Amino acid sequence: MSRRVIWVNGELVESSKPSLSANDHGFLLGDGIFETLIVRDRHAVFIDRHLRRLRTGIHRLLIANTPPDDQLTDAILQLLEANNLVDARVRIMVTPGSGISALERGTQPLTVITAVPLRTKPSSVSLCTVEWVRNERSPLAGLKSTSWGENASILRFARTNGFDNAILCDSTGRLSECTTSNLYLVIDQQIVTPTLNSGCLPGIIREVLLEKGIATERDLFPSDLAQATAVFITSSTTGVVPVHRVDQLRFADDSQQTAAANDAIENLSAS
Repeated sequence: MSRRVIWVNGELVESSKPSLSANDHGFLLGDGIFETLIVRDRHAVFIDRHLRRLRTGIHRLLIANTPPDDQLTDAILQLLEANNLVDARVRIMVTPGSGISALERGTQPLTVITAVPLRTKPSSVSLCTVEWVRNERSPLAGLKSTSWGENASILRFARTNGFDNAILCDSTGRLSECTTSNLYLVIDQQIVTPTLNSGCLPGIIREVLLEKGIATERDLFPSDLAQATAVFITSSTTGVVPVHRVDQLRFADDSQQTAAANDAIENLSAS
């Protein structure tokens, strides 16, 4: 169909029609949570893991009366059908809804789900290091918060300076993550990734790689980049993506470890 449809609090509506109150706390304050996942051949990849992480965020932000997981799963299927999509990028956003002030939430939360065609992932990317930090002590640390202005600003900086993404350290100087992805280094033929203590997102692909014993976590520092033979990033929408450059450091984008991680995720995504 020519007009895209979205799911808003239980109803399918045209995306061009107004569906957000000017007093919604997600709009006013960035007070909300979201998940982004992919659908392949009408199969929502790692949907149970995404819904579990979404529910964790909802609980931490104290948002009540949200739709149950089975309703969200059914909504995704409705969107795929309505938009005639087989492979898609799905975004679930939950906010507390409208409120008359920053301290006073309403009683009806807002849940919006969108589905758009899935983009082709890049073959490799370049990263820069930046002076800004990920605050590992923030109440939003580790959450996919809709308060995303900081990441957007850093990502624009990276793109303006000729890089695809940026690497952030935490406030103690440890490597944390990229603005949109988890980070991995191959050191001594082992895949290592920063610990959650660095404030990084507990990414779904990261979770799977750790569970399968493909990667391990440890404190990492910018100096470790010079010791790495390969670097890659992961996100739910792109899977495993090799890094060919970090600042002036160059890396091969066809390492055995990166390929093994990619194969594992591709096989699990298809199952």
